[in-house]
Order: sequence, then C-alpha cells, then structure tokens
Amino acid sequence: MKKFLFSTTALAVAGALAFGSDANAAAKPIKIAVGGFMTTEMGFGSNEGAFETGDSSGTGTSNKRSSFNNVQDSEILFSGSTKLDNGITLSLNLQLETDQASNGTAHADESYMKMTGSFGDLRLGSTTGTNSVLKHMAPYVGVGLDGGGSDAYISVPAAVTSGNSTNAATSGDANKIAYITPRSGGMALGVSYTPSTSNLNTAPVVGGNAGTEVSVVEAALSYETTVGTSSVKADIALEDASNNTRMYRGGVLIGAGGVTIGGSFSKKSLRNATRDSTTVFDLGVSYAMGAYKFGVATAQGDRQFSDSIEDSEKKWSAGMTYAIDTGVTGTLTYIKADYSDGASGAGANNNSGHALIGQIKVSF
Repeated sequence: MKKFLFSTTALAVAGALAFGSDANAAAKPIKIAVGGFMTTEMGFGSNEGAFETGDSSGTGTSNKRSSFNNVQDSEILFSGSTKLDNGITLSLNLQLETDQASNGTAHADESYMKMTGSFGDLRLGSTTGTNSVLKHMAPYVGVGLDGGGSDAYISVPAAVTSGNSTNAATSGDANKIAYITPRSGGMALGVSYTPSTSNLNTAPVVGGNAGTEVSVVEAALSYETTVGTSSVKADIALEDASNNTRMYRGGVLIGAGGVTIGGSFSKKSLRNATRDSTTVFDLGVSYAMGAYKFGVATAQGDRQFSDSIEDSEKKWSAGMTYAIDTGVTGTLTYIKADYSDGASGAGANNNSGHALIGQIKVSF
C-alpha cells in the first residue's frame, strides 16, 4: 500500500510542479487573509456518586466535581492563495490555537501547503489525514458526541478505554503527505502517509530495540452526489499504523430537504498476542427549519479484550442551534453518557452522568 501511495503522490507532485521559470515569475504574491472563531461555553453536569467517592461504599479516594463549568475554544486562521499561469492554485493554511493552555501558552494547530488543479488536491505539512477529510458520520447538532465535548462535565474513568469515535485519525495533525483525486462520477480517492505521529523534524526511529515511533498509512474512497435538494454521501476507509493497529471504517449521510440522517461504523484491531479490538458506531438525524436546526444522535463503542472482558462507552444527545446573526450561532445540547469498565464493574472505574451545555460561537 505504501508503494501505491508513494507512486500516486509522486505523479501528483510531478504534475503540480511541472511549470517553468516564466510561470514562477508570473505568479502573484500571496496575500494573507485572517479569519477564525471564538466559542464560549457554559454548562451543568453530574457524575455518579460511586465514581466521585472512589467506590460503592464511599470509603475510597473522593473527587467531588463542580456541577458548573465554563469552557473556551478559539482559533485564528491565516490563509492565502495564488493561481499560477498553468492553472495550479497554490495556497497555505495556518491555524493558531489562542486559548490559554495549562502552561499559559498558545500553540499551532494545522499548518500546511496545498496545491490544487486538474490533477486533484495535494497537501503537504501538518494537517488532518484524508480519512478524516472524506469521512461521513452521524449529523451531530450542538456539542458532538465523539470529540470529548462532554468530558468537561461528565468525567471519563481512566480504566475505560473503549472510546466512541469512528474516525480513523491516528495520524492526527502530524506532518504528512496527503493526496485526493478529482471527483469522477461522484467518486474520489484519498491517500496519505504520516512518517511519525510524534511530529518531530528528526528522522523517525521506527526500527531496532528503541524504535517506538508510529507511522500511519491511510486510504479512503468517497462518493458524493446531489440531485435538487437531496444528497447521498458515503465513504469507506482503511488505516494501518506501524504500532500494529489496523482500522476499517465506513459512513453514509443522506439528505432530503431539511432532513439529514446518517451514521458510521468502525472496527479497530490490535495485531498482537492479546488481539484486542474496538467496535464503534454512531447514528443521528437532524432537521433544519429556517434559522433553527434540531437533532438527536447516539455514539457507542466497545473494546473487547482477549479474556472476554469488555469496556464500553455510550452516549446520546439532543441538541438545537440557532443562527442569531451573520457569523453568530447559539447552541443548546443535552448529553447522557455511560462508562463501564468490564474488569471491575464497580466504583471509580465506572461513571454515568448528564450534561446541559450552552454555547455562543462567533466566526470572523
């Protein structure tokens, strides 16, 4: 698969860079545009009593959590592009996280260069993989169930490792080569290679006794078509990581008028002696009516261990959004979450709770 990826990418790079000095000279300087968003969030949450007291008897380590929390999320986005004489568009994207981290500093998110043209879409740098770019999943309204949005209110026990995301995204935003073909008949193929998820500039240590870094190969096939106010979107994808994990996923999203229904499924296996595996699915439906959108969804994951022990994470939500003004959106989301540790079955290794979360998001 790596050979196919390298050969496909090499052809794309050759096509993208096949222009002479005249084309270089004619290219206009890139002008940088500034955009971004800021989201402020407030909510109320609850956690199971046995989880907060440490065990069912109440004699364990106690960690009583506040029922109210305030969360901030904001980014500044820098982007720019120029079109060369040969028709290739060269663009860049820089994303700066602007919230205070635990050490009081901000950090960069994605930062990559992109070349687009008749050959397709070639991305070089720190960016999300093609499996994430081409994925389709349940239409979440408000706070999503698979991105940890409820974790600030309903705590995840350390012993529960099942997760509930179908996204094949082990590579994260680490430096990579990503290529997406042009769509033909609604079909597009995306492939990407990440040398190391550590995102270091040094050559990855992938072999020998100290070889611990993880490289990732991704491939996704996407289909999208629209007829009037109806649409069908679907994908299947494969992810292979050098830490002996392999993941398959698929998703479908169908829209008709203001109604959208969809879901996705994934299976991840650990290719070692324990043969652990994780199975995840999500389902959802949403309805848009003017400035309002309403939706319900669920996302559930199970991790099966070799000794038949199973961890599980189950969530469902009901949410609404309202377009207050241009670039200003308000959301309200209710989330119910349950976490179960198959090894212990009680106390601090399990939790369940509720959260009611409100957000105001301003895009600029």
